[in-house]
Amino acid sequence: MKNILIGLFILYSLSGVAQGDFSDAPKLPNKPGAHYIKPLLQVINTGNKDKIEAFIQKNYEPGFRDRHPMVAHVNHLWRMHANQGKLVYQGVRRYKKPLPKSEMVVILKAQRTELWQAITLKITTQKPYKITRVRLSPARPSVKPGPLTMQQAIIELKGYVKRMAQRDVFSGSVLLAKGDKVLYKAAYGLASKRFNVPNNVQTKFNLGSMNKMFTATAIMQLVQAGKLSLSDKLSKFADESWLPKEMTDKIEIRHLLTHTSGLGSYFNRTYMKNSKNNYRVLADYKPLIKNEKLRFEPGTNWGYSNTGMFMLGVVIEKISGQSYFDYIRKHIYKPAGMINTDSYEMDQPVPNLAIGYEPNDKNETGWKNNIYQHVLKGGPAGGGFSTVEDLHRFALALTNYKLLSKQMTAQLYAPKPKLNSPRYGYGFSVRGAASERIVGHGGGFLGISANLDIHLAEGYVVAVMSNYGTGARPIERKITELLKRVKDRQ
Repeated sequence: MKNILIGLFILYSLSGVAQGDFSDAPKLPNKPGAHYIKPLLQVINTGNKDKIEAFIQKNYEPGFRDRHPMVAHVNHLWRMHANQGKLVYQGVRRYKKPLPKSEMVVILKAQRTELWQAITLKITTQKPYKITRVRLSPARPSVKPGPLTMQQAIIELKGYVKRMAQRDVFSGSVLLAKGDKVLYKAAYGLASKRFNVPNNVQTKFNLGSMNKMFTATAIMQLVQAGKLSLSDKLSKFADESWLPKEMTDKIEIRHLLTHTSGLGSYFNRTYMKNSKNNYRVLADYKPLIKNEKLRFEPGTNWGYSNTGMFMLGVVIEKISGQSYFDYIRKHIYKPAGMINTDSYEMDQPVPNLAIGYEPNDKNETGWKNNIYQHVLKGGPAGGGFSTVEDLHRFALALTNYKLLSKQMTAQLYAPKPKLNSPRYGYGFSVRGAASERIVGHGGGFLGISANLDIHLAEGYVVAVMSNYGTGARPIERKITELLKRVKDRQ
């Protein structure tokens, strides 16, 4: 069930908005399905699941509607309202290169997050016109905002974060720095709603998938030390108790680092049915991984893979003779000065650690904690804990070449188009042209959202961590927008 919901979330949320010159027209276009725009927004804005389901039953194309559980469709539209608040219609975006007749991009302003959003609506090409896709994605504003000084940007950021906390959009901590100089740092919300414990900037938040950066950096340390080659086969380090040799003989270390191995995710039905207590050390995960099949031949495609990154942890253990956790503590956390970062066990009383929360309309509190939904202990692919201060320290250690040489660090950051990984390096997401490159990683799950952006050219470091499933994203977007406006002034 979880895999179905994740798949639907990806289907819905990947941005399909075209790039290039555009204008926004307040009048509805003369296109098939345009009559759905206003009713769709109205039903989303009710936040009423019964009304949302009735709309879906009536207006979705049956094949699309029945491909996924109704609860997943309903929750997707309901969460738009829960996370964004009322979506206010601004117009329909028209591009220099027109979209197909079956596709429209509706521009909205979210009252709760104050952010510009786009709903991409796709319709069948023949009568009776029915909805085949609804996707919510960030949108550029209709009018480009003016430039700012850094002082003005910080003032605006402070006000925005405070408003998001007051509206309970954001609970967590945020840090903006330029090099080692912290420009803004704050924490809001509650680490524990049950005991009314407030967050602070030393509060430990779940990293989600951000542990992948630490794993990849450790692998490159071993490459730098001559103990490993990027072209080495996985079969050299993992026997058939993990995966069949005919499979691991095809997979190179570079494939694991770039999500091009063809492996999938060990968060499968077996994992969901079993007690989380069964999974503490890496070897515990063998039953979840050993029956995986390749989705594609290694190096021929890109597919996000938790199993791939996990297997890099197995490689680290094989080469170092240490547990993955001990190796990362010694070779990543300690030299970077990360004093509040680790893969803590959730049945241990770890001080100042935030509990994750998701909106829930079925109880009086309006929230549900995630303790019984995520891993008991994080690992190579994610699930550890850190703080915004420690993420800043990690960014400084990387950019000051305390963890790797300059050449090896550059390999982490560089996109790998020849491996079919144009927006991902070795364990790091990569965006922007080389002159304005931003690298880092995000993490998300129920009750977990976090992100680290390292602006290589300008030297900015942005760390946002939240114990709400969508809490970090609005803050991250706002900071990116403000820094762009500061750059426009220069």
